[in-house]
Amino acid sequence: MEKAKLGITRFFTGYFKYFPKLLLANLLFAVPLVGFSLLFYFINTATGLNNIFITLLPVIFVFPFFAGVTVITRNIVREDENIRAVSLFFKGLRDNLKYFIVHGVVLYLAVFFCYSSIMLYWRLSEQNGVFYVAFAVVVVIAVFMLFVFYNLPAMTVTFDLPLKDIYRNSALMSFGELKNNFFATLGLFLLFIFCATVFLAAPNATVLVWIMLIVSVIIVPSTASYIMNFYVYKDMESVISDGQAKNDEIQQKIKAQQNKRDGIEEKETLDFSGLDLDETKDLDEYLYFNGKMIKRGVLIKMRDEQ
Repeated sequence: MEKAKLGITRFFTGYFKYFPKLLLANLLFAVPLVGFSLLFYFINTATGLNNIFITLLPVIFVFPFFAGVTVITRNIVREDENIRAVSLFFKGLRDNLKYFIVHGVVLYLAVFFCYSSIMLYWRLSEQNGVFYVAFAVVVVIAVFMLFVFYNLPAMTVTFDLPLKDIYRNSALMSFGELKNNFFATLGLFLLFIFCATVFLAAPNATVLVWIMLIVSVIIVPSTASYIMNFYVYKDMESVISDGQAKNDEIQQKIKAQQNKRDGIEEKETLDFSGLDLDETKDLDEYLYFNGKMIKRGVLIKMRDEQ
């Protein structure tokens, strides 16, 4: 209980401390969000289709910009002091553009599949109870995809991993880190309740539209990203880093065994850190290294040849 209280305190302390950064991230994200949303809204209306899946198409085009929001909220969760929101936003967008376009397509297809399947099997289950089983399976798949997308953005902007490894690790952590995903879901649900309460307070449709626009621009995207990263990032960093360290260790052992088998003598890597190897200084001056006194010039040559 005490740990939970400390976590909640840390959550709100970080949120309000960095709220100007979160607001700026939202404003930067709002430009493409509003632009693409209006574009596809007019396309949907002009064609007369009025299809929800055309309305949702902006997800694909907007999601790369969410990389910038993710980088900012990740750094807030890491409690970095020097957070330059604008430069971080565009660096996150530039460095992760390709992967986040793929994520946007996957998210769109996941929403399309889950929404259409849930609606279909819900209607069918009203006629035949057998379809409740299919309905439950689709709900589980939807929850699984939701948990995957809790981890996917932060993992992409943080670790230099192939796309398949990002999806594999996110999938494993979707239920492997169930507690963190549950708290992230709870946080997003409370955010939804807050927004719904604000919307219900609107006296008419015009005011409702303006409130929705203001809340979307000022609060929702960066707050949702902050909630997700707050609960999943630190354990993710530990899990992935430990996994990479173990994998590197295994690869080193395999390489050493192969070299031994092939009769290749592995060259020792020398650590020159902590030595003053300034080439402008006296090269004949002796420095203590690996239990011996060696000239600076010789050490510089050894370092360069390594």
